[in-house]
Amino acid sequence: MPRLPRLSVLVLLAFSGCTELRGCGASEPAPAAVAVAPDAGTPDASTPSVALPPPEARYAKKWLVIVHSSSVPGEGSEVLEAMREKGLPAEPLRLSTNAFRDLRPCLEVVVAKVFAARAEAEAFRKQLSEAGVEAYVKNAGPLEPERERRDATCRAEAEAHAARAEALNRRTVPRFVESHAGRTFMLLGEGTTSVALEPVDARRSVWMASVEEDPMGLFVKGDTVDLYGAAGPVQAGCTVKGFAWINRGVPHFGYFQQEPPPEAPGCGRPWAFAELDCSVAPDVLAFALPAGSKAPVFFEASEGPSAETLAAQEEALRRSARFAALRSEGSIQAEQVQERLSQEVKAFRFASGDTHAVFTVARFRTGEGNSVCGSDYNQQVTRAVVLGPGGERTLGREELAGEDVVGVLDLEGDGKVELLVQESWPSQAVRLLKEDGSELAGAVVENCDCGC
Repeated sequence: MPRLPRLSVLVLLAFSGCTELRGCGASEPAPAAVAVAPDAGTPDASTPSVALPPPEARYAKKWLVIVHSSSVPGEGSEVLEAMREKGLPAEPLRLSTNAFRDLRPCLEVVVAKVFAARAEAEAFRKQLSEAGVEAYVKNAGPLEPERERRDATCRAEAEAHAARAEALNRRTVPRFVESHAGRTFMLLGEGTTSVALEPVDARRSVWMASVEEDPMGLFVKGDTVDLYGAAGPVQAGCTVKGFAWINRGVPHFGYFQQEPPPEAPGCGRPWAFAELDCSVAPDVLAFALPAGSKAPVFFEASEGPSAETLAAQEEALRRSARFAALRSEGSIQAEQVQERLSQEVKAFRFASGDTHAVFTVARFRTGEGNSVCGSDYNQQVTRAVVLGPGGERTLGREELAGEDVVGVLDLEGDGKVELLVQESWPSQAVRLLKEDGSELAGAVVENCDCGC
């Protein structure tokens, strides 16, 4: 199967917005029949400058009846056409979820209608359902105060997606392994296919189609790979026994409630995989290297370095600008909801010989820390360093979440470390990061559910 050239991927990402999900830093121009969030307008040059609210402000804290959500702007037209054919009284609108605090970022949602009250929204959703159009109701929540930060994160993810797709073109790059329906698969790459996929589980959350050859042209049946996990070797000599296209995107929750069951995936796109003859449990993080490759050096969880060194790292974290900003932001929100802001600082350490990787994490919370489906505050900042004979050097970037780091290794034996990171929000992802925070390898499961 043909692969998109790198330039085409970059151009596509540029037009589709942002994120590994190719989502929406801002909504793309919608089809003519669908309204987009209206322009707030530009003040007359002769009048004093007035800060106007963003165009999405009129939808904040409103109940949205959503008929489609996707990481790719412009999708969902077939749902709108079905509504028009049935004569349903919709007022379709496309919105970027980046604009709202309580919605999953980097998606575009197609909204059939907006309501001030939940009961009215649910009544309209029921009307759609009775007409055969599936929808679900979400409260948008307040406007996202860090919209620019969200947009920037999405753009960074788009760049990572392009780099990941390019890296997978090399046979020797580490490749993450997944388990589906009791079978083990190694990620090969992104491409296009016209092959029809079939559901492999009762919930229809995973769709698959077997193919005879590697769509990426990198492996053949009989090739062998060695598997490694967060702490060391998992299994050696796993043999490639087949190939498949797999779509494992996470749709909105209403997808699983459809009757009759859906006939196509509710989110994402197919990725190429090689099936391996070895077994890996679904909850085991593993990546593959071609058999015979030099084994990485794995760091072990450690109690070192000294208490004095750990105290110095904690003090350096407390002096950082990000620490101060989050504490101030959290204190303001805690005061508004009349709750106490809890502050916790802890350290994670890994060691190989006399070299230590130290992650000092500060977390600020109100209530139960439910910032996804509640109004609690929950933020963290991490200081990550390598301490060794050569002195101290910084790991990762400001947005690195230390609690997501599940392993530290030296992949190539060059004295530089790589971080194994496992994330659950806003998407399920595993990544292998270099010291500077750039991604060496990764696998992201697309998620089209826009949160609570």
